[in-house]
Amino acid sequence: MLNLVRPAGLAVLILALGACSDAVTGPKDVQEARNLWQAQNISSYTYVGAVAAFAPAGPVSVEVTQGRVTRVTVIGTGAEISTDGWYTIDQLFDQILAATTPLTVTFDSIKGYPRTIERCCMADDSGSIYIASTLFPST
Repeated sequence: MLNLVRPAGLAVLILALGACSDAVTGPKDVQEARNLWQAQNISSYTYVGAVAAFAPAGPVSVEVTQGRVTRVTVIGTGAEISTDGWYTIDQLFDQILAATTPLTVTFDSIKGYPRTIERCCMADDSGSIYIASTLFPST
């Protein structure tokens, strides 16, 4: 019986690892990610945003309505702040494509939106990381 348990356990482990691998594979490049995002046809949504830089900001709730950032709320206090410096997902894609400095970008494997955008050189405080996570379409 022990010999049957080991292969069965190994099969479960292989299936679980395979499922994890598929879940994190996601888009291979920015154009594939943008195509995946546009296929979602989402123009109104909310995401959690943050910026890690010399002057960090967030986490905030960024509300986008019909393709415009309409409200930014500090999650810890509920205070509304200026929408300046917070972007729609389409604007983030535009920034990625227009970048003239090195970027490291990760994309959501299901919706395709950029989850992190790291601009060069965080080690010497000359870069930044823009974080977009937990995106929910508005109803």
